[in-house]
Amino acid sequence: MVNGFKKRRIGSSKSLGEFLKEARNEQEMTIECAETACKVKAKYLTDLEAGNWQSLPSLAYARGFVLAYAKCLSLDKKEVEQLFWREYGFIDSQSRENLSYQKTLGDKKVLITQKLTIYTTFALFLVSMFAYIAYQIVGFAGSPALRLISPANNSIIETDSVNIRGLTDNGDYLTINNEAVPVTTDGHFLTNLKLQRGINVIRVEASNRAKKSTSEVVTIEYKPKTVLIDSGLNQ
Repeated sequence: MVNGFKKRRIGSSKSLGEFLKEARNEQEMTIECAETACKVKAKYLTDLEAGNWQSLPSLAYARGFVLAYAKCLSLDKKEVEQLFWREYGFIDSQSRENLSYQKTLGDKKVLITQKLTIYTTFALFLVSMFAYIAYQIVGFAGSPALRLISPANNSIIETDSVNIRGLTDNGDYLTINNEAVPVTTDGHFLTNLKLQRGINVIRVEASNRAKKSTSEVVTIEYKPKTVLIDSGLNQ
């Protein structure tokens, strides 16, 4: 059926599918015969003639089916392929635009692309960086935190020394009665202070690089045990 036909040129007024169907009808070839001759399923040949490009498996398969059909119908393969690219490319671009439009407007979804992922990652990085800088600025410019855990204010001590324990910000400079005291990496401090008999005023001060400071003052009375006993006997 194929032999004896000369290659025909494609008219510009018809679509590729219309021309394929017309060429097959002129040769009095059924879809079933074309399926056997082209080795392409009749369903796909029908889709080609109807211009249903989206029903075909993929771009590579669609091109292969078109070229096989053109050879089977003795058509000019170069012209057929040019028309295929023109029609398929237009329809494919339309499909992508419709898909993007439906996802963004119809379904209220965002079409995720590689470019969008890169932009989102970069934006999150910038937000994190600015948040960290803001945190550092606030911590640098604000007054340091200071919490004295022990001893309690206005307490009476029977021993000649007391442990001063508390918590401040890491990196702060800490003094107790103007004497420097080391601070651990987690902000804790602990030192033993020698007491004088009677009332002792203890001033704890934390300061940072911005020269902001926070202080706490506690008063402790040192009463040796012998003094307490003597006081009880004198009563």
